[in-house]
Amino acid sequence: MSKGGRAKKKLALPPSGAVQGKRVGDVRSLLPGAATSDDRVCWRFTHVDHDGRWGFDRMDSATLREVLTKLRDCESMTLNELRRKRDFFKEYDVPGGLCKEAVARLTALGFDDALKIQRLRFTGTQRLYGFLTGNIFHVLWWDPFHEVYPSRLKHT
Repeated sequence: MSKGGRAKKKLALPPSGAVQGKRVGDVRSLLPGAATSDDRVCWRFTHVDHDGRWGFDRMDSATLREVLTKLRDCESMTLNELRRKRDFFKEYDVPGGLCKEAVARLTALGFDDALKIQRLRFTGTQRLYGFLTGNIFHVLWWDPFHEVYPSRLKHT
C-alpha cells in the first residue's frame, strides 16, 4: 500500500504475442520507399563548410527552401539517373579549374587529397558542391555566384 492507504495499481502487460511483430528502432518499415533507398541518391551534411566563403549561413530562407526541395526531388533518382542530368550534375577534377581560394579551402579542410569534386547546378549561377561516394552526396559548399569553378568563356 502507498501513503494514504490506497493500493498501488500494477501495470498490465500486453500478451507476449502482441509485441513480437514490433521492430524497435527500425524506421524502414515506417518510411515509404525506404526499402530501396540504398539504390537512390541521398545527402550527408557532416562536412558542410560553415566557416568558409561558401557556407550555408549566407543563404536566405527562401533559397534554402528551394535547395532543400530540389534535393528532396532528387532523392527519387538513382545515381545513374542523376549523372545523366548533364545540365544539373557535373564532376570536376581537383584542382582542375577550381579557383585558388577553393583549392586553398579544400586543403584547410583536409580534403587536399581529393581527386574529384561534384556539383549540382540550381538556377542561374547557383551551385552546390560536394563529394560523391557511392550514392551519397556529401555536401560541402553553397556557391550562389558561380565562383568555385568559374566558367571559361570561349573566344574572349
